[in-house]
Amino acid sequence: SGEIFVLQSRPITRIGFASEADQWTNADFRDGGVSSTVCTPLMWSLYELVWDQSLKDTLRELKLFRNDFQASRMFFGRPYWNLGAVKQCLAALPGFVEREFDEDLSVQINYEGDGHVTPVTPLRILRAIPTILAIKRFFRSQQRAAEELLNQPIESRLQGYESTPRNVAAEFRRLVETDYYQIESTYFRTIFAASLAKLDFMSSFPGVDYGSLVSALPPLRHVEPVRMVQAMQDRTPQELSRVIDTYRHHYRSGLDLIHPRWDEDRPFVQQMLAELPASAGNDPRPRYESARAATLHSLPRRKRASFDRKLDRLRHFLWLREQLRDYSSQVYYLIRRYVLEIAVRRGLGDSIFFQTYRKIFIDDRTHIQTNHEIYESYRNFQSPNEIGSGFHIDRRRRSDEMVGIAASPGTLSATAKVAGNVAQASRMPRGRILVCPYTDPGWTAVLDRAGGVVTETGGLLSHAAIICREYGIPAVLGVEDATSRIADGAKLMIDGSEGRVCLKTSCPEEYEQ
Repeated sequence: SGEIFVLQSRPITRIGFASEADQWTNADFRDGGVSSTVCTPLMWSLYELVWDQSLKDTLRELKLFRNDFQASRMFFGRPYWNLGAVKQCLAALPGFVEREFDEDLSVQINYEGDGHVTPVTPLRILRAIPTILAIKRFFRSQQRAAEELLNQPIESRLQGYESTPRNVAAEFRRLVETDYYQIESTYFRTIFAASLAKLDFMSSFPGVDYGSLVSALPPLRHVEPVRMVQAMQDRTPQELSRVIDTYRHHYRSGLDLIHPRWDEDRPFVQQMLAELPASAGNDPRPRYESARAATLHSLPRRKRASFDRKLDRLRHFLWLREQLRDYSSQVYYLIRRYVLEIAVRRGLGDSIFFQTYRKIFIDDRTHIQTNHEIYESYRNFQSPNEIGSGFHIDRRRRSDEMVGIAASPGTLSATAKVAGNVAQASRMPRGRILVCPYTDPGWTAVLDRAGGVVTETGGLLSHAAIICREYGIPAVLGVEDATSRIADGAKLMIDGSEGRVCLKTSCPEEYEQ
């Protein structure tokens, strides 16, 4: 009919970007649940509301904000944040090393050596004094804000939203603009505080056994349902149903509001909980205590107090961040309930997820069909993690070597279980090495089955890293194309202390030993 079609028999090998394009990444967003797959307009509009404001306000508070910039945008139906602009802000700090920043986030390295390095000179230190003082104030204020929020039980804070009101649209607006905004912005700012605490600790004490030193955190809310089920003498349907009701805000398919939560997914969740092993992983406390004592012993006396202070601050912010993430999940649960009720009253069905929250406020349905088509068009597209100036999409295999981020210490030789989702991982025999694209809180209940974990995304502060350290199992994160390079059932060896992964048939001789 006069139209031209271009057909290809294989994926495009290489896509380049214009030299004037900025640099964008979905690092952290993949583990946060908004970029692990295509994202609905509703979910992104809520996330973007808080992300943009929290990021810029934090940079401004730290005296690092130079010029305004677009903090985030969508590519390929997925959210990305402005990597180049954030680097420009952080480059004002003496001692900033671009490679360390990128490696920590598992960002693609597109340069030789260390990239941009900000020298440590007396003049630069003098200029950075306002920022150094601002960081100290930020640590104090953010710790206080997070603790105040956590000291108020989330159930009592949100109980006013339990019953569905007559004017559900007005109550939905109040939920988004008040409680959601405060909880989510406190969570994001605590993420930034944890990242700064980690950079400060690792720059002050390079070469320490980081993975062991940040394990054995206080009890985490994400792990509570697993521990509750494992403590049961008899896992009756009634008892398991009570767990589902208590932790109804958990999910298996991702954070996006379009996905059901536990109380809407009962048959699968009940079976998953019923089949949990009696215990999870190994106790990380002995390794943590040994690493802390050994490090203190190796340091000069003048540095020991600083080591204790900075490590305790880092561990506390990591714990605060994970606790607030559970609060965040609970408020998203309520938002989903309200959105579904509005959809019923307006006769929209699932189409409501293809409106932004602002469009729902005013019942503007003009872009629903277009947004849905964009969402579907990218559903099966394997998007790049970084795009823009200097990056490229290259599907050709670069090397047989598999290296990643040493996220949780320990070594293991076992059979690989390649899983693309929680349902596949839930059928994994215990002790296998789980190989998956990413993990978020929805994977917590199946990670206890694993003897070790390999993911394609994630950094030292990611949810996968924290949970694997708490379970005392080795983990290597950020291994490029791991799910396609490792076959299900392959004999695999991982070293979570060095960030190495290899098939047993190709392991170096010293690694086999």
